[in-house]
Amino acid sequence: MLRIYPATPADLEALREVGCTTYREHFAHIWSPAGLQAFLDRDFSHDALRQSLETSDSPLWLLASDDNAQVVGLAKVNWSAPAPITGEAGAELRKIYFLKSAAGRGYGKRFMQFICDQAVERGERSLWLTVLKSNPDARRFYEAFGFKWIGEIPFKTDLAEIGMDVMGLELQRQDG
Repeated sequence: MLRIYPATPADLEALREVGCTTYREHFAHIWSPAGLQAFLDRDFSHDALRQSLETSDSPLWLLASDDNAQVVGLAKVNWSAPAPITGEAGAELRKIYFLKSAAGRGYGKRFMQFICDQAVERGERSLWLTVLKSNPDARRFYEAFGFKWIGEIPFKTDLAEIGMDVMGLELQRQDG
């Protein structure tokens, strides 16, 4: 069973650890070692995470843990953020990462549904995200969940110009 819960300042170290580990597992190949470390220092440093977790209008950081209470994934959602290309405000799925050892267990679908439910509860009408053009598996996952391609935006690392696909999902409130 996957347990999904909002991260608090008390979870800072677990958030930093799973963030750095998952990002290295999935994206180290697109960066030089120094570029990767600079990215991790910027996005997952203690100071950056503390500030993000403690700000009143902060994004929602979520952690996911398995049956053994091991943190296996994280997500970051920004509320009412303007989507690139369209400018339409919606929930932005900024990050969703799982440890490679947690793959293939249906955790991603459960996490996505939880995020969609949270967005609907907050009154968001859409959920949007960006995915690396060089990551067709992730794009297929999002398409299977109902996301539609909106367009492309630039993205580069210190090694290459890769580009990102912008994808969006219209959210529907479940009445009943």
